[in-house]
Amino acid sequence: VFELRKLLPATQEYDFNVHVMDFQPGQYLNVKEMHYNQHGMMILQGHGIQRLGDRWYPVQAGDAIWMAPMVPQWYAALGSSRTRYILYKDTARDPLFF
Repeated sequence: VFELRKLLPATQEYDFNVHVMDFQPGQYLNVKEMHYNQHGMMILQGHGIQRLGDRWYPVQAGDAIWMAPMVPQWYAALGSSRTRYILYKDTARDPLFF
């Protein structure tokens, strides 16, 4: 569905991860996701549509998005060129610890 590159090891020493995700035109997340961890992303190339909760946002290169915990999210690439974004997410954090 899309290409994913993890930039950090998935070990307990890191409480977050950074991914680079590439979507070809028309590709999309195949499920609506919802996580206990927060996410942040920045669109590096291309454009698409980002769903957060019940709202839909057109996004393009240069846009930054914060996704709160437990908010449904979904993404689709639009246009005629690849979309690339970099994604930050908490990984090894206890969701009940603030």
